[in-house]
Amino acid sequence: MSDRAIHQGVNALRRAATQTSDPEALADLIHTAALQGEDRIAAWEVLDRDAIVEQAGRLMARPGWRDLPLAGVAVGVKDIFDTTDFVTAYGSPIYAGNRPAADAAAVAALRAAGAILPGKTVTTEFAYWKAGKTRNPHDPDHSPGGSSAGSAAAVSAGMVPLAIGSQTAASTIRPAAYCGIVGFKPSLHRISLAGVKGLAGSMDTAGCFARDVADVARLASVLAGRPDWLDPAAPDAPPPILHLAITPEWDMAAPWMREAVDSIAGSLAQAGASVTRATAPAAFAPLAQVQARLMAAEAARDLAAEACFHHPSLSEPLQQLIATGQAMSPDRQEADYTARDAASAQLESLFAGADILVAPSALDEAPRFDAGTGSPDLSRAWTLLGLPSITLPAGRGPLGLPIGVQLAAMPGHDRTLLQAARWIAPQLAPDRRHAGA
Repeated sequence: MSDRAIHQGVNALRRAATQTSDPEALADLIHTAALQGEDRIAAWEVLDRDAIVEQAGRLMARPGWRDLPLAGVAVGVKDIFDTTDFVTAYGSPIYAGNRPAADAAAVAALRAAGAILPGKTVTTEFAYWKAGKTRNPHDPDHSPGGSSAGSAAAVSAGMVPLAIGSQTAASTIRPAAYCGIVGFKPSLHRISLAGVKGLAGSMDTAGCFARDVADVARLASVLAGRPDWLDPAAPDAPPPILHLAITPEWDMAAPWMREAVDSIAGSLAQAGASVTRATAPAAFAPLAQVQARLMAAEAARDLAAEACFHHPSLSEPLQQLIATGQAMSPDRQEADYTARDAASAQLESLFAGADILVAPSALDEAPRFDAGTGSPDLSRAWTLLGLPSITLPAGRGPLGLPIGVQLAAMPGHDRTLLQAARWIAPQLAPDRRHAGA
């Protein structure tokens, strides 16, 4: 399974995988691809050829296995999803050697669809802040983003065509943008989180990574049980109606990033899309701060056992997050939930008659590796509100690193979002250089 084959997409890979009846041969193809560049990128927490052989053998023993939607296709799995055949440590030494008794529901869905799991991809500690070992495939001196670092890097480097991760603030959108691939976060609860280590239950969402929209839609359709997501764009689909909503987070982005997104919006308008631009209603102004506070409060609740019994083994940033959540008053929490609900009730005014919101995927290019995983601020509000969102490769910044443009739709309108993304992606120029001021 060469790097060139991987770049051809899931359909080509599926055809190649189903041409063999030898589990060892299929395992060799998958394992060889998964190892490409690993010494430089370090995307894998666990990578096990013997487990790949065993999975391939089980797959080929199933009647009609070649007809399965992901037959023989390798999928990377973030190390917060429980797996019975791989250690699942959640990015923490507390769970070193942990072997779950059951697969997470999303993992079970992948296996049922014929996917092969080469191993577990690197996650930040409990999908929060402390970076793991993974480097950006475009420049190892830079971060791949987080918390789904290994999943995004593995797809970007051609190690696997698909991977799954999660998002509580920006943990799918930001690493996908930094690594120059497509990242899709569906509406809240569309993909089961049973068997996934939680950070903040009201916001945690599974995420999908691929090189193009069609492949990310295929993966998401399997995980969500939504075949209508698989190929949502008819050849004559109309151009989308877009709204560039100017929020406080917009002003936090690098000036060249704002100029780049403005330019992209103009290009989409010239291609036939309807594009409006306006300041977001006041109810949405505080949401990034609301998300940060509620994430702290919910993390203090969801990681209570780790905080109580393993506190010295937690990183300093996670200790601080939990302490912040523990110190938050009930009145403050209720006020923040009320602010969230008030904004949710005004979502139609945020969209201003449009189907899709447009924004940068991150504030800047990927930071240096030792500077952390980057700011999540541009995705906080949309994640808090449960909006489905997707990032598309949209060029390169002043340092030559990838950037993305982020799209979002109303909750439950995932198919609309995927359809718009299928229309928009060909209009973008992933190799275009956006120069700084």
